[in-house]
Formats: sequence, structure tokens, C-alpha cells
Amino acid sequence: MQAVMYDRFGDDSVLSLRETAVPQAARGEVQVRVRMASLNPVDFKLRSGILRMLGRPKRPAITGKDFAGEISALGAEVQGYKLGQRVFGSVDPLGGQGSCAQFVALSTDLIAPTPDSLSDELAASLPVASGTALQSLTDIARLQRGQSILITGASGAVGASAVQLARSIGARITGVCSTANIDYVRSLGAERVIDYKNESWLRPGPHFDVIFDAAAAASFAEARPLLTDQGIYINTMPRAALYWAALVARLSSGQRCVPFLLKTDAALLQRLAQLAAERVIVPHI
Repeated sequence: MQAVMYDRFGDDSVLSLRETAVPQAARGEVQVRVRMASLNPVDFKLRSGILRMLGRPKRPAITGKDFAGEISALGAEVQGYKLGQRVFGSVDPLGGQGSCAQFVALSTDLIAPTPDSLSDELAASLPVASGTALQSLTDIARLQRGQSILITGASGAVGASAVQLARSIGARITGVCSTANIDYVRSLGAERVIDYKNESWLRPGPHFDVIFDAAAAASFAEARPLLTDQGIYINTMPRAALYWAALVARLSSGQRCVPFLLKTDAALLQRLAQLAAERVIVPHI
């Protein structure tokens, strides 16, 4: 099969289209013919070596995590799926597999059925970006109706999903984006939009129950004055300083700092499929 691969860390010049062996479905796995793949910032961070401290993909590695397609083979003991069924999901890239390939083979805990109402293009856009927003706002922050939330990177894939989710929950939303995207972010459901090119969102002002720093644009120390006494700050780019800040915050106040790491499983993917089918989340392609 053909795949987009790399042997060493670096910029996009290390990528090349190559022939490689078709992965086979092991026990509890399915083989999927990939019809659509999407790329996320985590893909270039893995390829460039920025996330070396969290894990190094086995190389030669295939780039990409998210995909949609149909099942082309079933491994032993697989139940609940059939040949030709449309599915979407996200591979674990540390083993060297990636979604920018004609086939992937992976555990059924990393896929979910694609609803008939969703195209492969939309389904392939959900796992990392919308999954990050869903897990952050509902599982970690436990955002409630009437609470206030500030979302940086509100026009990006993660941030836009977060704005749409927060709107469906009934939260009061402040979005941060560039001048060109103000109308778009407002159309998603943000009550207030801050143009970071003309105004710092870190200036003293309203306090927020949740700051979802999808753009990883600040440190906890910078964002902390904008939080309520029990507020939570979530940053999507984990760094050593954030883990230290998280410990200090937990020991010294009611506020929380969370360095976010996505945990993908079938249950999360099924929730995303339902939200997308109900048009709560509509990825912008």
C-alpha cells in the first residue's frame, strides 16, 4: 500500500510517499480501508519531535491519526462489526502506524460506526479536535449551564468544537480569535469575541469558571487572575511547567490547572458520532 512516512524527526521535508506492507488485523482488531484522513497539530508535533518527552513514534512512521473508511478484514474474536461497515477512529501513532495510508489495523476500542448522516470527510475530522473539546469541557471541567467560559483559538478545529459544545450546554462564552474570524466565532455561539490582534484577553476583566486554552496561548500564572476561586484552566499543550503549576494550584487554592492529554476510546468516539449526527458539532472543512 501507499503511505506518507518519515524516518527521522524534522519539518515536512522528512515526509515522503512510499510503498509499505499492508497492516493485518490481529486478535481483537479490524483492518480498515482508509477513505479519508485528517491532520491535526499533534501530527506535526510528533513528526518534528516536539512531543519527544511524551513518546517517540516507532520509525519508519506513517503520519496522521484520524481517519474514516470501511472495514476490509476482521481479526479473531471481533464482535459487533462486519465487513464493509463504515467506521471512523484514531490510531495510536507511537507504534508507527498512521492514518495517511491506504489501510490501518487497530483495536475496536479505537473505532466507532460512522452514522449514515455523516460523510467520511466529516467523520475523519472528529476524533482528535472535537474529542479534545468534548473531553475537556464535559469530563474534566464539567461545564454547566450558566457558567462562564473563555476559549482561546476559538476559530480553530478544537476551539470551534468547544464553542459549539459550550453553546449546547448553555454556558456563557467568550471566544478569542483573530480579526478575520470574529464573525465566524460569533456565529458558532460566542456571546463575546476578543480579537487578540487588537486586545489582550489577559487584561483584567470578567472572571471565568473555565478557561479552555485551546491555542496554548498562556501560562497558568498569566490566566489565573481571570479565574473564579473554584475555576479551572485547561491547556492543550502539556509542558513540564504546567504539571508543576497544577500541583501548586491543587495544594494552595480551589483553582485547578490541567495539562490536557486526550484519551481516545470507543465510548468517546460514539459520543462524538452522536453529537455530529445531531449537528451539535459541525466541523468546518
